Amino acid sequence: MLRIDSPGGSATASDAIWRELVITRDERHDRPLVVSMSDLAASGGYWMAMAAPYIVAQPGTLTGSIGVITGKMVTGGVYTKLGANIETVSQGKFAELASPARPFNDAERKKIESMIEETYDQFIEKAAQSRHMAPEKLDAIAQGRVWTGRQAKANGLVDELGGLDRAIIAAKLRAKIPAESDVEIVVYPPKRSVFDLIAKGFKAEQGGSSLLTMLVPPDERRALGVALSPLRLFHADETLALMPALFLK
Repeated sequence: MLRIDSPGGSATASDAIWRELVITRDERHDRPLVVSMSDLAASGGYWMAMAAPYIVAQPGTLTGSIGVITGKMVTGGVYTKLGANIETVSQGKFAELASPARPFNDAERKKIESMIEETYDQFIEKAAQSRHMAPEKLDAIAQGRVWTGRQAKANGLVDELGGLDRAIIAAKLRAKIPAESDVEIVVYPPKRSVFDLIAKGFKAEQGGSSLLTMLVPPDERRALGVALSPLRLFHADETLALMPALFLK
């Protein structure tokens, strides 16, 4: 069961997740893959959902948005106003394609348009294959449009309307488990406990200091470090045994 609540993002990241889901789907045919859409499953969110043979969306889920957009923030004028000068040395026709110092030139703009069209064609091809539609029909309802879940079902972009409970029932039926049977729901990643949140707040990462410890004066910081050092021994869902009569988890 894949729960999606995403407005989209990087096409590369979405495609990497889609690929892993396809591998997961195909390595065991007796293990169904069902997508449950929450409030949002648009653009990159829908890209991920295409790996699932069965998609369940809420009637008001914002989904679809099968489209691609890109661009860059040009800040060169700001630096000029501040009296700063930017000089660049590059090799290659499109080496400065993403440079924020200036807008796209004509050649760069054509290159960007070509990249967008190529990514959009991939999106259409994968969506058409997933939804068993002709690419031309899929393209007619794509082009960056956003649909509600009810409209998406009418357009063939999702299979059923409902929440997570309906998606779980769909997964049961596809796994040949009676719909009324009780099953254990395991959530990934696990929810963090209050203990985990407190421990993480005081934990330094990559040799640096956490936000909470940075707000504490040096002497108190050292005292906190000594007092909280045992917390570094604890990890969720692991059995931990210290010396007898001291602690047992």
